[in-house]
Amino acid sequence: MNKATQLWDIDRKRAFFRAFLQREINLDSAAAEKLADTLANAVNMMRVWEVPESAAPPPPAAPAKPAEPAAKGKAKSSPAETAVTPAPAPVFDPFAFSPIVVLVKTGKDGLMKRLLDIKSVEHLKAFAEAQHLAVAPSIKKIDDLRKAIVAATEQRLADRKAAAS
Repeated sequence: MNKATQLWDIDRKRAFFRAFLQREINLDSAAAEKLADTLANAVNMMRVWEVPESAAPPPPAAPAKPAEPAAKGKAKSSPAETAVTPAPAPVFDPFAFSPIVVLVKTGKDGLMKRLLDIKSVEHLKAFAEAQHLAVAPSIKKIDDLRKAIVAATEQRLADRKAAAS
């Protein structure tokens, strides 16, 4: 049996449902998209054992521009005028990994490496809150916050072991 994959992100859930529906049921793409959107909004988190290959989330859609009337005698627009707006930054997922699992499998250094990937103080605080790690809200420096998260994870693991004995 393959390892299960958890899907939290709405775009990944929508892509999973769309790919699965199109593979299993003969639906046109509009109906599959609508049903996939409805199902993804209704499900908070899902654990799947089989992810269809075509379940990659679609790229973000570009905002629609109103059609401009063609001006007579106007020269071609400059590259600055036709610049494409950058894609929005990916949304931070505080459930991307479990700090307790990383601590058990790779130790303090492994957890610190994973936390180094999180570059924002706000994201680290959101991560600690989502993972139920007791971190002082007064901590402002990013390095101190990472150390506090590691210490809180160690304490939480110790509490779990003590409760299990």
